[in-house]
Amino acid sequence: MTGFLRVGDLRALVAVVEDGRRDDPGPALPWATVDSLQALIPCDAVGLVETDVPHRRLGAEQWVDYGERSFSFGAQELLLKSYFALRDEFLPCAYPEKTGDLTSVILWSDFYTLSELRRTPFFCEMEYTCKHCMAAVLPAPPDIIRRVLFYRDSGRDFTEQDRLALQLLRPHLYEVLLDAARRRGDVPRVSRRELEVLRLAAQGRGNADIARELFVSVSTVRKHMEHIFDRTGVRTRAAAAALVLPHFGGPGPR
Repeated sequence: MTGFLRVGDLRALVAVVEDGRRDDPGPALPWATVDSLQALIPCDAVGLVETDVPHRRLGAEQWVDYGERSFSFGAQELLLKSYFALRDEFLPCAYPEKTGDLTSVILWSDFYTLSELRRTPFFCEMEYTCKHCMAAVLPAPPDIIRRVLFYRDSGRDFTEQDRLALQLLRPHLYEVLLDAARRRGDVPRVSRRELEVLRLAAQGRGNADIARELFVSVSTVRKHMEHIFDRTGVRTRAAAAALVLPHFGGPGPR
């Protein structure tokens, strides 16, 4: 990756994080964070979007688009059917799940020239007006692709300096996201023992191994897992760990 950042750029990166920690937590990211991102990397629209690819659902969408703030959760079923059919064939959208690369910052221009982009069914049928897009994936529960997206309708493409700035910011944006969730009270409540059980489960330990480690019965481990599932609203250990452990010093962003 080429490009460099000056001292002023690094100060601006720090400000994005600090502004978010001082602001109200917002619906997903603090709005100050989204505003600061747009100031740091000038664009027409910037947002956070969550997509449940296997279940063909859209989750949270938080945008600052031409100065207007918006937040929504989900979309109409008719739109989703069309969107996912086109998305699966659009290389930048499908890149994370098809390659397993959840850390790289990508541009549309990594995959298409501008003339090729304009001929893609996704661009045409979804009636995009933007010419340039930059995206970074943030950690999320299993099956969820959580992206920060920057769009430019005109002018030049995003630069390698823009890419580097977003790459450096990526883990810190995730921390801001976690901090906002904690301040909103969105963190699932688990007991100390349930947290111990979940940490061991996240390491791939079975119920019998966990029971031996904690000097409890297997039925007690099962009961703890049932409570965890009830409180998180998910039904797999991996999903529960992804929701809970980052708030308690668990696995961070890749």
